[in-house]
Amino acid sequence: MVKIASILLLLMGTSLFKLVGQEKYFVEFVDKKGSSHSIHAPSSYLSGKAIERREKQNISITENDLPVSSAYLHEVRRLGVDILFTSKWLNGVVVKNPSAKQLRQLNKRPFVKEVLKIFDPNIKGTPTPEFPTYTAYTELNDSSNYYNYGSAVIQVEMVNGHHLHNLGYRGKGITIAVLDAGFYKANTLPAFDSLWANKRIVFEKDVVDANTNIYHENSHGMLVLSVMGANIDGQMVGTAPEANYVLIRCEDTSSEQVIEEYYWARAAEMADSIGADVINSSLGYYNYDAPYQALSYNQLDGKTTPIARAANTAGLLGILVVVSAGNEALTDWKHIITPADAHECIAVGAVNRKEELAAFSSLGPTYDGRIKPDLVALGEGTVVQTPSGEIGTVDGTSISAPIISGFAACLWQALPHLTAKELAQIILQSGSSSTNPNNSMGYGIPDFNKAIKLSKEM
Repeated sequence: MVKIASILLLLMGTSLFKLVGQEKYFVEFVDKKGSSHSIHAPSSYLSGKAIERREKQNISITENDLPVSSAYLHEVRRLGVDILFTSKWLNGVVVKNPSAKQLRQLNKRPFVKEVLKIFDPNIKGTPTPEFPTYTAYTELNDSSNYYNYGSAVIQVEMVNGHHLHNLGYRGKGITIAVLDAGFYKANTLPAFDSLWANKRIVFEKDVVDANTNIYHENSHGMLVLSVMGANIDGQMVGTAPEANYVLIRCEDTSSEQVIEEYYWARAAEMADSIGADVINSSLGYYNYDAPYQALSYNQLDGKTTPIARAANTAGLLGILVVVSAGNEALTDWKHIITPADAHECIAVGAVNRKEELAAFSSLGPTYDGRIKPDLVALGEGTVVQTPSGEIGTVDGTSISAPIISGFAACLWQALPHLTAKELAQIILQSGSSSTNPNNSMGYGIPDFNKAIKLSKEM
């Protein structure tokens, strides 16, 4: 099963929050009639930056942007149903512990399209193990680059990202939303000192449990963040050290059920609403603790799963969505996972230091025949900040994806006139296999120096 589409080593900081005794359902609405908002007054539900992104990319504000119908919410509450959160993109609400009578009443309401059980407390969860191991790694970088990357030099230079940094493009002004399982010690570890000193952590949220602290949770998101945001001269410098970051916990590591996809959608909506430019998500799914929730390959068509639908919506709203392809090549599943199948995202696989495909990296195509993954980057022996404060390495497509996300942010800083689709296309065209893409490495290893040159041809 996929707890987190990424690191093959053990992770620490499992949440103490247990979803015990609380059944959860998603109530999908048929439309948004009765909304208290209007597409003509988006400032009441979108930030100025989110509106600016749409205008800049010529994206219309539509009914899909509207919050769910306030009239329908009123009716659900009138039945005494406890609403946890809403999803405007999936057009519905997640509710907890409805009685059998309330479920019957909801199903009879003409504005309700479907009521779907998404969390069963009677299903035994499989928690993520708590104690990680890391391989210590040191490689001095004595080049004349703007940054002394230290141990991270290989993952940077493999994609020619240092050229962007040398030209002054280090992610400044670009906001990257990191959707993950927790950011253990990211508020105190040395790799992130410059982010805090320069106020580059601009938003933080836990959509799983508002009563927890994301910096006390799982370390997975912290590792991912370090690949992009670290800045310790001579030890480790990330791919976008001057970008702004949004940190959202949307994975409950105490269990694995389809509710995770709805948490993700909620997090992506938040990222959009506050104006994020890039979403990096190293989460992905295909199997669950509840057997009836498990996905079949024919559902990986890029438009069926709730998380793929949410990823598509984010992409269509001008966000560059970068996700992990998965680590399933050595399992019976073998395929990519969702939302890597989504049409509007870049799915990233993993290679080793010899630029060979990592044995675990999930394979394509999607069920409907599209090439996946889209790109690959170093995901075997990738350098990270460890929870102990040391520099180490881990494996997984979770750690290859943020290499791409960070340099994509730097490239967008260099080419601010591009839309998200245009930016993605240039990055794909820069890939080492762009003339002959395949379902193991996609368009290959991107070359961000080449990408800048390709932009001049547009």
